[in-house]
Amino acid sequence: MRHISLFIVILAGLCSCSRLEPKNVRLIYKNSDGTKDTVTVMLQPQGDCLTLNVAQEDLIGVDTLVVLPEFAHAQAGEKGSWINPSGFVTYFKEGREGCFYRHKKHPLPIIGYDTPRGFYMGYLRSYRYDVATVSAAKDGHYTFSTELPLVGIEPYEDFRMDFYLLQGEEATYSGMGRLYRKMQIDNGVIVPLKERVKTRPELKYVVENPEVRIRQCWKPVPTPVLDQTPENEPALRVKVTFGRVKDIVDEMKKQGVKAELCLVGWNLKGHDGRFPTHLPPEPELGGEAALRDLIKYAQSNGFQIVPHICTCDAYKVSEDWNEDDVAKYPDGSLSTHAIYGSGRMYNMCYKVAYEKNAQKLHDALVDLGFRGILYNDVYSIVPPTVCDDPDHPVNSKEAQMWGRKTLEDGARKLGGIASEGGYDHFASILDYSLYAIFSDSYENVNVKPMRDAYIPLWHIVYNGTILSCPISSCVNYTVKEPSIAMKQLEYGGHPTYYFYSAHRDDNANWMGGRTQTGVSKDLLCGTQQELEEAVAAIKKGCDHLAEYGHLQYEFMEDHSELAPQVFRTIWSDGTELICNYTDKPYTYKNIKVEPEGYMYF
Repeated sequence: MRHISLFIVILAGLCSCSRLEPKNVRLIYKNSDGTKDTVTVMLQPQGDCLTLNVAQEDLIGVDTLVVLPEFAHAQAGEKGSWINPSGFVTYFKEGREGCFYRHKKHPLPIIGYDTPRGFYMGYLRSYRYDVATVSAAKDGHYTFSTELPLVGIEPYEDFRMDFYLLQGEEATYSGMGRLYRKMQIDNGVIVPLKERVKTRPELKYVVENPEVRIRQCWKPVPTPVLDQTPENEPALRVKVTFGRVKDIVDEMKKQGVKAELCLVGWNLKGHDGRFPTHLPPEPELGGEAALRDLIKYAQSNGFQIVPHICTCDAYKVSEDWNEDDVAKYPDGSLSTHAIYGSGRMYNMCYKVAYEKNAQKLHDALVDLGFRGILYNDVYSIVPPTVCDDPDHPVNSKEAQMWGRKTLEDGARKLGGIASEGGYDHFASILDYSLYAIFSDSYENVNVKPMRDAYIPLWHIVYNGTILSCPISSCVNYTVKEPSIAMKQLEYGGHPTYYFYSAHRDDNANWMGGRTQTGVSKDLLCGTQQELEEAVAAIKKGCDHLAEYGHLQYEFMEDHSELAPQVFRTIWSDGTELICNYTDKPYTYKNIKVEPEGYMYF
């Protein structure tokens, strides 16, 4: 007998809810013995939300728990959509028989169910790092389920999911984002930038100036040597020595540019060189003495300067390699992530990474003289790494805690913390996200089945609290197509630049390689002309900040499509931005917005 706890959480004032009605949720237990149990539960309304709670003991022996909110199902051709936690939208199109899409990585714990029967926001209160969302179309019927796979996972808490009914003007994806943002603020998870900068000068500097990343050196990617040793690792490709970074500083000062500089590949053997080993600074760039000199030089000229580090990845070529430190899968094998310049990348156990490596590294960075918003790669673009090593086991919730300790230690010692993505399990500590969405173009976010559009759900929640480049293709936006630059403004992005962003030999560069005309959209500094052109592109970002930089402090209150490919963004200070991606003028408030142009109101 399954025991489903049903209770209501009353959070008055969070959403425009009234006359909630009982709703059915179907639960399917796929058991480890191959059997299935199906239970239909009627959630009884009381207050502002319905809450489903499945007791921890009822998850023992279950391979997968499937949650099917039947009130969110739809028929092909009906108006409405589903919004998954990454901001991808599924419309109920006809002719999709047999389409199926399973999505496991969730930057946010909220799900939108917009059907003719109402707009609901689902809120995953537990197991948010473990669940998957599944959209399917069959026999003209759309179903959208949440699955909790438990194979190899020891249930560690109750499964809980809340459902909020949004009505009137709140029954939109913008209303959904506003609701979750208010919850995060009211619960003390996030604090607006306006308040945080009052006591944090390093953060204030970053809000008001672009972020400029400089990839200094790297080994070939894809790598020709998978299992590397110090004897067989490929030679470095050196592009920007510590001395050359000083030239970048000089040119920036000449053109009136201020920025936070982030050194990528400053460490031993360059970008992703021999992690978790970082020190000594790469000799081919000039070594430790030259790095210390550069840091002092940049700071004396008014620039913040920070390093790119990574404490959660490991390569066998590292002198600190120890497979006992690596996270393990349930079968005892080593947890892996990808293949990069130093070969196969392994996932460090977050607990070990914090206790053994991260704190000492942060102290060494302080000693070198770095100060600003420290960049620690990967942490916020993936779910927390589960470790099944019996000597240091951590479930996803515990891994999040150890990851947070690492980021907090870095922030406390160096002035702030940045990471790669927009996963909000570190929202309370994160100052800056390199890109909220990982993709090389807005078009490519929709190539998967059942993805019809992307909406800026993350940005509605976090603009005004976490700085971000909206999507990876917006890096170096001022040397790219006008549509990319406009998307940067539409989503309230923080100007982010990258010298030698396109570094892969296979041109699989997620921050972009070349425009449709074949012209480079990268920043280079191999010659004086390249350096001057790169800094001029960064200067355009400074100019944009002079125009709209105050919006970095404001919430994105509303986003909507006024007409096909014409979008409006409204910020909390009342500023409106119209972005017209069409080839015809669009009139707003009796003012013409030019084709492929934008205008603030």
